[in-house]
Amino acid sequence: MSDMNKRAMLALMMAAATPALAQFGGRRRGGGDRESRPADKDAGAEPRVNTLEVTVQELHEDLKLTAEQEPLWQAYVDKVRALGNDVARERGRRPAQANLPQQIDRILDAARNRLTALEDIAQAAKALYAKLSPEQQPAADPRLANLMAMPLSADAPRGRPGR
Repeated sequence: MSDMNKRAMLALMMAAATPALAQFGGRRRGGGDRESRPADKDAGAEPRVNTLEVTVQELHEDLKLTAEQEPLWQAYVDKVRALGNDVARERGRRPAQANLPQQIDRILDAARNRLTALEDIAQAAKALYAKLSPEQQPAADPRLANLMAMPLSADAPRGRPGR
């Protein structure tokens, strides 16, 4: 089976698992949470596929990691998922009534937390990349960096629950 067919099959399997994945839908531009709109459910709209998880699975498959590399991969992916969950949780919060200095402090705290998380992800990515063979590195370039940026996108879904 070609890589393209494997990816298509993975996407179909992920779509088939949509009841579990539907909870990961992020906020959409100009419209709130897709899962909460009754018109979508009544119209038979297909739930969103968790692109972060599909991308994680595709890259994992393409890298063909050794047993020694797996813990480094898992540390990297866990940090990416944690960032995604933090970003989604923050987006889901209702703005609290606060004065301007408190609002500014909250924005700065969130930015600092994201920077710290990105630094942790970068460190994990570099540790993993250093252990990849020369044959594996092209599959990781630039996908490791792109994957770590996915949780920051405006429409990013969260990672697996409990991670």
